[in-house]
Amino acid sequence: MKSLHYDDLDIVGFAGVRERILVMDSRQFGYRRREECWEGVGPLTYLAHAYFKPGGSTGKHFHEGVDIVSILTRGQIRHEGSAGHDDDVLAGQVIVQRSGKTGFSHNEINADPDVSGMVQIWLKPSTVPEASSLDIITPVTGENLIYDGGDSKLIVTLLTQGQVLTLPAGSLGYVYHGKFCTSEHTDLTRGTLFISDGQPLTAIGEDVRVVSVIKDDAE
Repeated sequence: MKSLHYDDLDIVGFAGVRERILVMDSRQFGYRRREECWEGVGPLTYLAHAYFKPGGSTGKHFHEGVDIVSILTRGQIRHEGSAGHDDDVLAGQVIVQRSGKTGFSHNEINADPDVSGMVQIWLKPSTVPEASSLDIITPVTGENLIYDGGDSKLIVTLLTQGQVLTLPAGSLGYVYHGKFCTSEHTDLTRGTLFISDGQPLTAIGEDVRVVSVIKDDAE
């Protein structure tokens, strides 16, 4: 099984954010793509595991032509943006922002005295609605459809000890909490990006979380 761990990547960042970038797709970034990053799968063009410094923020900035899924892994952030739902977002929750034809501006702020963590994913929309929008999702145990990319889907799966996840071969997965063991007795720990070869993954621990991109034609 092909895999990449975030410990093997440099920490980069901007403003009050530091991150390890695991996916930078040529479709989105062209010559600016970092060579150590993987290409995307389906609509996914960018994936980074980031943390906000205490009191840090992204600063207000603008996006267009891209939908963004942000998974809070630790702490909380205050989200403020033109797509609405100015609110505090807590660890475990997911923000889904669609740029629409108007695009959106936003700022993400960590007002806590400790770091906050986030996995951020950019997706290239297959259809573009007129207006931008924002939804906040709280995943539950099992599979949670987060984003429908037309020919593929972004799914967050929450598992407990001993539960088995089998992703179709060719699917991309990222373990952002806990650990899996493969049928070949290889551990996939937090921070591991992988391309599934179809073998079952067994959850090790009571709270294992993975986000995956599954193509509709995957086998």
